Amino acid sequence: MFLLSCSKDKDFGEVNTENTNYIYGKGVFIVNEGNYTNGNGSVSFYNFYTHKIYNGIFDAANKRPLGDVPVSMEFINGMIYLVVNNSGKIEVVNPDDFKSVKTINGFTSPRFILPVSNTKAYVSDLRSNYISVLDLQTNTIIKKIYCGKSTDRMLKYNNKVFVCNWSEYYVKAPNNTVQVIDSDLDLLVDSVKVGKEPNSMVLDKQNRLWVLSSGGYNNEEIPELNCINISNLQIGKKILFASKYLSPVSLCINKNKDSLWFINNHIYCMTVNDIQLPATALINKKNRLFYSMELNTANSELYISDAIDYNQNGYIYRFTPNGIVIDSLRAGIIPGYFCFTK
Repeated sequence: MFLLSCSKDKDFGEVNTENTNYIYGKGVFIVNEGNYTNGNGSVSFYNFYTHKIYNGIFDAANKRPLGDVPVSMEFINGMIYLVVNNSGKIEVVNPDDFKSVKTINGFTSPRFILPVSNTKAYVSDLRSNYISVLDLQTNTIIKKIYCGKSTDRMLKYNNKVFVCNWSEYYVKAPNNTVQVIDSDLDLLVDSVKVGKEPNSMVLDKQNRLWVLSSGGYNNEEIPELNCINISNLQIGKKILFASKYLSPVSLCINKNKDSLWFINNHIYCMTVNDIQLPATALINKKNRLFYSMELNTANSELYISDAIDYNQNGYIYRFTPNGIVIDSLRAGIIPGYFCFTK
């Protein structure tokens, strides 16, 4: 059924999961989460020049498994910081050969890493009510910031770091806020109430913060999209979805910061001036299970992952910003995070 539903989509991806001949260059890394507790997470790399996807590149380069549930990665000071959630660690990797130069331990359940200066980064945590502060010169945890809540996605503007309080499963505190941390003082200074389970944030051309909330894992509340004035944390727009049984994720914005995309079963697009949600999908999911999405700001192409059944290797689809399919690529199990080369 999957092959039939995608018969019109070209597949130019070359899969090499064993002795991968990883070639670094301009491209995008895909973090494949794998199955919880199975330790089968991995990293893929799609090279824009060779038009090939190289799978399992960490395992091949380091001759060992990456770990249990890798969720995100970032380029920091020329190195890759790869966050492995259930293994409680960060792998610092040289992008040239993808060999690990250091494993940073001491986290409870790390989710995302955000550089806040040339020497310091923040690491959010699912099971802890603290954010870890990482010294980037020694790659060690030097302090922790008390948040009182589980923390997830982060975004920096000037000396303010905005933090999604996405989960209440492990840390029993309301998961309907975005907290504000002063990155000069490493101190929680404020928060703003949004919808339940905020999962993604972007800044628009007016430096307004857009926050997408799913409404909760068990569909407790109606999902919403909030537009926040970051100078006073006042909500300028609150756009509600049609039903609490929807679960929108992966809010993205283009290079001009005037158009938004998100997954709500299908893919939708709107402008930052709209006051209501789009009625028609830009991309119909067909029989695919759209799991995550990111926009390449260099050319505005959309990268969308299909988790299929959460057990087999997923697909990555490339679309134009107008919703025309370019090609598809086979990645690892549950492809969930995209990181474009600098």
